[in-house]
This record gives sequence, C-alpha cells and structure tokens, in this order.
Amino acid sequence: MLIGKINDKTRRKILVTVKKIKKVAMIDMRVHEIGNDGEFIATPSGVSLTLDQARQAVELLMGGCERLMSPEGISE
Repeated sequence: MLIGKINDKTRRKILVTVKKIKKVAMIDMRVHEIGNDGEFIATPSGVSLTLDQARQAVELLMGGCERLMSPEGISE
C-alpha cells in the first residue's frame, strides 16, 4: 500500500509503502525511477524497516531536523 512519494530528482522518486516481507509487516522506502512509459520501476536502492526500527528512525530524523534548525546548525 502506497503511503506517499518523496521527490528525489526529475526522473526518480522515493516511494514509501507498507507491505509484508516474509510475513513481517514492514515500511519500505525505495528509490523508483520513472520509465519511458511513465511508470515507476523499483530499484535495489532502499530500506525496509520493522515498526520498532521505523520508530527509531523517526526519532533520529527528528533529532536531525532539530539540529538543522538550531542556530548552531551543523559542523563540517
């Protein structure tokens, strides 16, 4: 089941889906390229996360967002 799309480049999108992989419910974030016919074609690039892993990823991503928005920003 498609949850949403993230724009990556003109002819690539990251599709976020929920599906079962080997009978385990997963959230899948996978790069898809748009073919000549306009259809999305899955690439090997991506990650599948269990519910616990997805919750951990959300916490880490929110921490990254807070860092990006802070006056200190990020160091190089």
